[in-house]
Amino acid sequence: MLTFDLRETLIPFSLLQVTNLFREMKPGEEMQIVAGVSHSDAAILRDVMLILPRTDYDLIAKENLDGDDPVTRLRLRKKKPLTTHQPKGGHHVRN
Repeated sequence: MLTFDLRETLIPFSLLQVTNLFREMKPGEEMQIVAGVSHSDAAILRDVMLILPRTDYDLIAKENLDGDDPVTRLRLRKKKPLTTHQPKGGHHVRN
C-alpha cells in the first residue's frame, strides 16, 4: 500500500504527486493518505477526492485517529478501468 503524508507539505505539489502516483497504481492497489485534523487539512482531503476521478477508486475508509499527533487517514483502492464496448470492426452505428 502506498502511503502519502500531506502534513507539512506544499499542497499544490503534493496534490500533483498524489494524482501521478494514483495514475501509476494498478487496479486493486491501495493508497493511504494522511493529513492533520485542522479545517485546512480536511479541505486538502476533500481536494484529493475531487481531483481523482470518482469512478476510478473505492473509498475504503476515512477515519480520525486520536493520539499525541491526531490525524485523519483516507484509504482508497483503485478500480479496474471501465471499458467501452465498440462493435467489431470499429464502426459506430448511428440512428
